[in-house]
Amino acid sequence: MRYSLPVLMVVFVVTATVAVGTPAPAPEASPVAATQDTPDGLIKPIATSRNTTNYLALPDDETERAQFGNASLDLGAAVAADSARLQESFVGEAAVERFRSAPNTSARTDALHRFSSDLSNRTGALRQRQRRTVQQFDDGRISTAVVLRRLSTIDARARAIDRAAVRLQGIAQFTPRYTTPFNITSRFNNVKQRASLLYTGPREGVRASLIGQRNTKQYLLRTGGNGLALAGTDSRRQRYVRDAFVDDRFQQSGSDRFDGDIGTALDFVQELYPWAGDSGNQRGPDSDVDSMFESVYQVSITHRHGELLTYLDGSDAEVFKEVQRKRLPRLPVTESVSEANTTADLTVRANLTHVTGPMELTVRDTTANVPVDARITVDGQFVGETGDDGRLWTVQPGETVRVEATTDGGRVAFTVVRDTSGV
Repeated sequence: MRYSLPVLMVVFVVTATVAVGTPAPAPEASPVAATQDTPDGLIKPIATSRNTTNYLALPDDETERAQFGNASLDLGAAVAADSARLQESFVGEAAVERFRSAPNTSARTDALHRFSSDLSNRTGALRQRQRRTVQQFDDGRISTAVVLRRLSTIDARARAIDRAAVRLQGIAQFTPRYTTPFNITSRFNNVKQRASLLYTGPREGVRASLIGQRNTKQYLLRTGGNGLALAGTDSRRQRYVRDAFVDDRFQQSGSDRFDGDIGTALDFVQELYPWAGDSGNQRGPDSDVDSMFESVYQVSITHRHGELLTYLDGSDAEVFKEVQRKRLPRLPVTESVSEANTTADLTVRANLTHVTGPMELTVRDTTANVPVDARITVDGQFVGETGDDGRLWTVQPGETVRVEATTDGGRVAFTVVRDTSGV
């Protein structure tokens, strides 16, 4: 059930614009999960960042893996995504035809029941495919390129399932002398909401690059503990996106810890994201809060750094899915590390935020004090060039990062070890 909540504006707010500026240093952020007590004594699975939004961290797992990958034109991926979309569309149109040709009310209801069950099974299969993809990447059996292609296909199928459910529901609603039973309506709504968990803006961006609708984009893919985080930056547009999903935190057994009380759930989420929940950081006139299926709560917040969409499972009181969009110039720098090559007159600086968060790399000529165009690798992987302004935004893959900048005149290589003392 969706609530448009002017009365809850004091609790949570959304929508924002932010001014362009220079990243400002901020106090050290804690990379560990917040563990303050909740009314139910629950542990909050969110990593803390000062002076910006907290974020959904992946579980610590010895199989965790982080690797960069490019989403660029891939004819095989384009065909697979288009084929997946068409397949789901054909299934939907077949269901529409069965409903329209049904001879009576009972047959129409049976057609709706069968299709809603079929869509539910197909949505469940997509979730299992995503889970297997994470496990295979963890094990080193598939590459980042394969993961990006699969996420693109899952995104396409999930969107098509959502559209098919909406289409048949609409046709049934406007069929003369027919009323869709309440339980069937609930099943379709459940399917749509479950499908919506498997498609996001960042994943759609990956698909757009793979089919050639957008330029090549680079993403960091990090997995661990059946969790997946996809993060990327766009230096030209000065944007950062992060899409995280932890399968093990979704739909654990047990009743809703919040008993369907949106106010209590909102209070809990506000404690998870205190910076975003602070009235001084919120932007926008509207609020968008969903009480979703089976004790799942969706909250969207817009703040002065960007936008946050987070999903809370009431059965275990854990956030299992999160999408963040931020504008790079306003993000606080929690730590800066620099290294110089005096022979080549080069200085490289790394401005850090958090793991899978934005990382700014700058290269300058020490003698002339001017920016330098350099090729940058992070953990041995090429991530881009600094360009004429000597500046490149990328993503921080881990607590310890190996950075290398190479120019025609020399090279600077150093290891960034994030200082977590006192955290």
